[in-house]
Amino acid sequence: MTEPVLSRALLRRRPYLLRVLRDLIRLSTVNPPGRDYLPCCTYLRERLAELGFSAKVHRVPKTLLRRTWPDLADFPRANVLGSRPHGAPHTLHFNAHFDVVPASAAGWTGSPFQPAVREGWIYGRGAADMKGAVASLLLALHALHDLKARPGVNLEVSFTADEETDSTLGAAWLLEEGLVRADHAIICEGGGNLGIGVGHNGVLWFQLTLEGKAAHASTPKLGINAVSALARLVPRLERYARSLQRIRFRAPDGSLRTATLNIGGVVQTGEDAKINTVPGSVALTLDRRLLPNEDAAAAEADLRQALTAAADLIAPARLRVERLNCQEACFLDPNHPLPAGFAASVKRIHGRSPAFITSFGFNDAHYFSRIGGLPVIGYGPVGENDHGPDERIRIDDLLTTAAVYADFILGGGSFPAAGPARTLSSSMAE
Repeated sequence: MTEPVLSRALLRRRPYLLRVLRDLIRLSTVNPPGRDYLPCCTYLRERLAELGFSAKVHRVPKTLLRRTWPDLADFPRANVLGSRPHGAPHTLHFNAHFDVVPASAAGWTGSPFQPAVREGWIYGRGAADMKGAVASLLLALHALHDLKARPGVNLEVSFTADEETDSTLGAAWLLEEGLVRADHAIICEGGGNLGIGVGHNGVLWFQLTLEGKAAHASTPKLGINAVSALARLVPRLERYARSLQRIRFRAPDGSLRTATLNIGGVVQTGEDAKINTVPGSVALTLDRRLLPNEDAAAAEADLRQALTAAADLIAPARLRVERLNCQEACFLDPNHPLPAGFAASVKRIHGRSPAFITSFGFNDAHYFSRIGGLPVIGYGPVGENDHGPDERIRIDDLLTTAAVYADFILGGGSFPAAGPARTLSSSMAE
């Protein structure tokens, strides 16, 4: 199939692209708490079914929801999974999340959930992150369906919940349940334009609570000042943060990254804190960013060991460490056939060779890599003002991304069966 034929098919379906994205933006799938998930899943299942997919809405059991998010038990969790075999030896999976961050009217030119098209851009919450990518993928599938194209690869698509929190009941749940049955995966974010995502950083979030003893400020010797204990601990944490510079990763573009620790994004004393009270407790957060070549469990063990060694510094106060969140890092060698093959499609559509990139943030790629054992890359349309007022995405970029997806699907049978998902060449790890 020639590129002009594909381009004409995509342009004919431009109204479909805009209609789908408008419909999705109007569904205020705000997370937290997780609104409108079921209507959104029903809508997406119907769109896949129209394109010849066997598609199903998979609802997360209520007992699991209550156990995982007890405060959100009234907001059902669900995910969409669709498949369309083409008699090919390999299956390619596309994933995109449909939840969005909250939005207030402040700062918006219009309403966050009333999409608007202005000067070639479409505005609305989720336009950039990442309902625009959902619409681009559906457009690519629609164009191929119209052309009665027969891809060289079987197709599997998931639209998942809760990426804006931790994806435990979204992509992670689908993979843990064994519902994904693919050989390769593309996350529809984490790269875009002339950048193909081959990995991302991970993160560990902790809350440290120092417990002392409250007392009246007129008799401080009768108490144990938790804030004073924290003041003794912070220099040790800063020294530990500096020591992380020994952990390095050479990104595909040649840049050298180091591991980081951010101290005290949130600091708060106990609920009984008053100006005339010796603080009996104080809590602060730690944000430990993991490089693509790091393991979260090893990084956590190292940090906990450092905190244990600092116990004498804070005595007689006591320290409690709670892990709040863990998102693994992941990395796929750019020489793997998946990114190498995808680069050929990007070059055909853009007319220029792409670069391989790794993201400082994180997305659902690590679940497909770690749980599913799949080679995974990230690529999608790139918008502006993600998570902010007047979030928007350029319509032409949605069309171009759809063209890249469609081109790769057509040639998808050209890469071999899945290899190791997280392989580091010697040039990438330091």
